[in-house]
Amino acid sequence: MKPRRLALVFVVLGTSAPGAVAQAPPAPPPLKLPAGVRVRVWTYSLGGQRIEGTLLSADAAAVTLVPKSSQTLLAGEMRLPAADVTRLDVALEKKRHWWQGALIGAVVGAAFAFTDDVDPVLCEVNENVLCSRGEAILTYGLGSAVIGGVVGALIKTDRWTPVALDAFGPPPPPPVREGRAPLSVRLTVRF
Repeated sequence: MKPRRLALVFVVLGTSAPGAVAQAPPAPPPLKLPAGVRVRVWTYSLGGQRIEGTLLSADAAAVTLVPKSSQTLLAGEMRLPAADVTRLDVALEKKRHWWQGALIGAVVGAAFAFTDDVDPVLCEVNENVLCSRGEAILTYGLGSAVIGGVVGALIKTDRWTPVALDAFGPPPPPPVREGRAPLSVRLTVRF
């Protein structure tokens, strides 16, 4: 063999070696959300309106949920195409608002302290009368802060976290009929 041909063979074999070609890293597995979690969904077709409900399933094709307004026995299932979904939030836990309640209680208590009569002379005889404005603010503020903290601890709200929509993976390919190539037409009109 001539040296040129031999060099060409080595070049061709060297570039086709299995380790020489860079391969893309494997795609991460699609995200699987557990059924039964509370979700909020926004879609293009409904504008700014959100749908809140219980998730039945979510994948690259569609998000299926039971809206909050449906009755439990009737369980009106709603299937939203994944391409139409603009945002999806999941309720992870409930949070309590004890510190906000305590803060509001302290402010309200301090405001009430300014309406109370303060008498440094009468306070030595009558224990229901406070001696100074600072004592009144402290007494009313602390008492109301404790009451506000208890009320705030009883109030629970959901803590929401957004879900990346591209984590559901690519949409499934359309079904192909035997003997025919698939035909699809898409028209989008936005105002």
